[in-house]
Amino acid sequence: MNNRRTSYFIAILLVAALSLSLALPSGAAAQHAQTQAKRVIIISLDGLDIRYLQKRDEYGLKIPALRRLMNDGVLAEVVGVYPSVTYPSHTTIVTGAYPARHGVYNNEIFETPERTRTGTWYWYARDIRIETLWDAATKAGLSTAMISWPVSVGAGDYNFPEIFKIGGTREESFALMKANARPMDLVSELEKLDPQLYSSVNADESDDLRTRFAEYVIAEKRPQVVLIHLFDLDHFEHDKGPFTPEAFEMLEKVDGYVARILDAARRAGTHDETAVFIVSDHGFMPVSKRIYPGVILARAGLVKVSKEKDAKGKESEVVTDWRAVPYLSGGYCGIILRDPKDADAYNKALAAFKEFANNEGRGSLRVIEQKELKSLRSNPNVAFTLDAAEGYYFNNGYTGEAINSGKLRGQHGYLPGRYYTSFIASGAGVSRRGSLGTIRLIDEGPTIARVLGLKLRDAEGRALSLK
Repeated sequence: MNNRRTSYFIAILLVAALSLSLALPSGAAAQHAQTQAKRVIIISLDGLDIRYLQKRDEYGLKIPALRRLMNDGVLAEVVGVYPSVTYPSHTTIVTGAYPARHGVYNNEIFETPERTRTGTWYWYARDIRIETLWDAATKAGLSTAMISWPVSVGAGDYNFPEIFKIGGTREESFALMKANARPMDLVSELEKLDPQLYSSVNADESDDLRTRFAEYVIAEKRPQVVLIHLFDLDHFEHDKGPFTPEAFEMLEKVDGYVARILDAARRAGTHDETAVFIVSDHGFMPVSKRIYPGVILARAGLVKVSKEKDAKGKESEVVTDWRAVPYLSGGYCGIILRDPKDADAYNKALAAFKEFANNEGRGSLRVIEQKELKSLRSNPNVAFTLDAAEGYYFNNGYTGEAINSGKLRGQHGYLPGRYYTSFIASGAGVSRRGSLGTIRLIDEGPTIARVLGLKLRDAEGRALSLK
């Protein structure tokens, strides 16, 4: 009888212990969360709209790495910045400030139209006007690495840069990347060790390459602050549309890259002291039609255009004079005046777009004037902006129809409140669980810095508690 009673109580204790183990994080995860973070890995999944994560079960997504990070940490939906495009957004993440303060206003740098366009982007870290996360880390004696992180060329102890040859070949872009790497022989070093380095690069995908860079740096160089940018998902959302089978399949593939990056930290022996952040830059909208703001400005007499042929007989538009031109990206379009004090040009441009929005282009765009624009803390050099309606995006050009069918199936750049992007925090120093609710993109940098005991000097956001 005593043996039976003893067996009974042992069984009860085992059931209770099992129930408790299912209710709490795994022992390893719990211990990891209590460990003080000495390192961070920040992985940006370009175009990771929060709906992918919020509806992961509804979509049937096979994303075990991201699910594990969410289960062992916190998830938040994020209000982005304006325009909600890659380069301003990534710069906000690492500064904690809005574009008006950090100075990266778009992906491409504005070029006046009478010159030959170079298509230059904000590639260089020197374009950022204020302190970044890697600046703060360096001051604190921490080593840093950037893997294809936007607006970071020339920075960091280790840098596989995001830079490419405009209109050039893939080989020319690789050569440019190698020439701007830090240290200069970093790419060549990995090429010798990894004969498969470029094996999976094609016209649609290149994240395997970035993952190989990240794996090597994390496992062999062991930097304390690592920033990684993966963007195949964004490419597929543009071409195939967001929340499509093709986008789901690519996100599942990207999840595998995340797992590989974290495995590299395990091989390095640094995983348990590393805080992991999954971030993103913007959400996504399905589109089918494109609007040409340049056509509307030309109709209003604010841009003069002629057509010229090159030596091969190819015809192109040439701007011969202008008073107002578009500076656009996706669902965003800023209107820039040649003379900011030209009130007549301002009034004519404003009237032209309001007339268009109310008649020929009814329901296709919204005009955002200075009063509303100031609160968005975006480009201070634009007179006003246009926000494309659902299903529409903006395109360059000064002749032809104002609206036609678009080639893209997904786009971003719109006012940030129209969709939300994603934030996950997990790993060392993150003991909080569940949802952080809605946060701002400007809060991410200060939060990441706080985990390392750092502070971003010029941040406009606040550091969130992860404990």
